[in-house]
Amino acid sequence: MKKLATILLTLALSLSLTVPALAAPAEEEEAAAWRLYSMGLFLGTGIDEEGFPVFSLEDAPTRAEGVTMLVRLIGQEKAALEGTWTTPFEDVPAWAEPYVGYAYANGLTNGTRPNGFDPDLPISPSEYLTFVLRAMGYDSGTDFAWDSAWTLSDKLGITDGQYHAGTTSFDRGDVAWISANALTAKVKDSDKTLEAVLADQGIRYEAGRCLWEEECVTCQKGKLVFSFAPTKGSKEAYTSFQVTSATANGLPCEIEQYTTPAKVKDQCRKISRREDFTVTLPDAFGLVYLRFDEAAAKEAATETVTANQLTYPVITFKLHCTGTLKDGTQVQELVALDYYIDGYTGVF
Repeated sequence: MKKLATILLTLALSLSLTVPALAAPAEEEEAAAWRLYSMGLFLGTGIDEEGFPVFSLEDAPTRAEGVTMLVRLIGQEKAALEGTWTTPFEDVPAWAEPYVGYAYANGLTNGTRPNGFDPDLPISPSEYLTFVLRAMGYDSGTDFAWDSAWTLSDKLGITDGQYHAGTTSFDRGDVAWISANALTAKVKDSDKTLEAVLADQGIRYEAGRCLWEEECVTCQKGKLVFSFAPTKGSKEAYTSFQVTSATANGLPCEIEQYTTPAKVKDQCRKISRREDFTVTLPDAFGLVYLRFDEAAAKEAATETVTANQLTYPVITFKLHCTGTLKDGTQVQELVALDYYIDGYTGVF
């Protein structure tokens, strides 16, 4: 059994959005999308059958979509939807009018011509960066040039040379990645980051209080056992963690779980008494047994991985979870774990 990745680890893992020299890897874009989604600042293009958002990160965003994502990024969607706006544009679709209206009224966007916004045109990197920088208080007439907005975003650490006049590819993944990086950049003439400004408005990343990681501690035929524990850098740990539903490649799993640190330790003691060695899971706040139809899950796989000259089907476990923090705050988690099985091991 091997782990491929922990993807869509929403509301849980700390996102290290260190900017690489080239375009962000797909996993960083997806992590960024999940962080924004957890804060209500980025939505997908739909919901799959298991209640997980579909981000469509490879799709090219339009100007209307870009403005919509910007308004959500700065926490103003409610204001946009509740306001009454007047613009000179005659070509904005009804669904986008509140967002374009809010952005235009607040100096965040202009049209492409006196009475036209061209909502269906693909948005360029410089256009979206301009939207973001304006939202952070920077002026495209004095602080930067709108057609080379990356010059300022590079200085602020939002980007680092990924975008330039020769950039030909720009998708929703880029938008998510730029937006998430912007959260940690300071707004103009302030020591506050955009994230801090949003926090003042009550928009917070609650799950960021508990940063955790999973470990597959047992893989047996038709059964995987996962432990969940805070990372070393986590400021808090969940006092309880419950998986309310789970699937393996879309097929339901039977769940047995130990949902508090005390229950996990007690289960480890019980298992240890039946084994020749001591089983311990330091700091784990959750232990989850997932039983599933392994043959059917493998048959339903849509992806494979090749290792040691053999090909294995990828099994994606999708979990709906609830973590409880010390102060009683409950955080809803959506978790997807990608694994392939090349052998069996473990004692649970």
